[in-house]
Amino acid sequence: MKAASETSGQSSQQGWVLIIGLMVLVMLTIIAMALMRTTLLEEKMAGASRDINLSFEAAESGLRAIEDFITKQPNDHWFNPANAGYYAEEIESSESHPFKENWTDANSAKISSLDTSWTQPEGVTLTPRYMIKKISEKTSGEINMSGYGETDLTTKTVIFRITVRGTGGNDSTQTVLRGHYAATY
Repeated sequence: MKAASETSGQSSQQGWVLIIGLMVLVMLTIIAMALMRTTLLEEKMAGASRDINLSFEAAESGLRAIEDFITKQPNDHWFNPANAGYYAEEIESSESHPFKENWTDANSAKISSLDTSWTQPEGVTLTPRYMIKKISEKTSGEINMSGYGETDLTTKTVIFRITVRGTGGNDSTQTVLRGHYAATY
């Protein structure tokens, strides 16, 4: 009989353990969702950063390819403003506003059209495009590129403004680089 009276003397449960357990579970769920959101944002940022780096690499390699191409030419007869992407010094062109323009076959040329050993960086979807504008021609006496006393007055120096657009793994990610390059002929 004593056993029956001991069991009847126990206090009944109120359900507080269940309520506290559910509150802890809800808090853990909220924390997990916040961490997932942060992780997704970091992945998007890493992807965008990679795309920007790829587009910069493509534009930079294109700029170097054009400089190499200009250096290898025996004279400036290769420069023909009638070709797409080439602009004479007195002409106001789309080359002046490369960010506003659509880079098409009518106003620019692909780097791959040059006679160079250029290779497209891995991961880049479109071949970089370029525009070259002849800024001016100077005699070597007007611009001393060699050093004091070493100026050859029989040569001329042609200054070009080179604008290159490179894209990344995504065609909408673009980098536009502009450089000035002087070649002596």
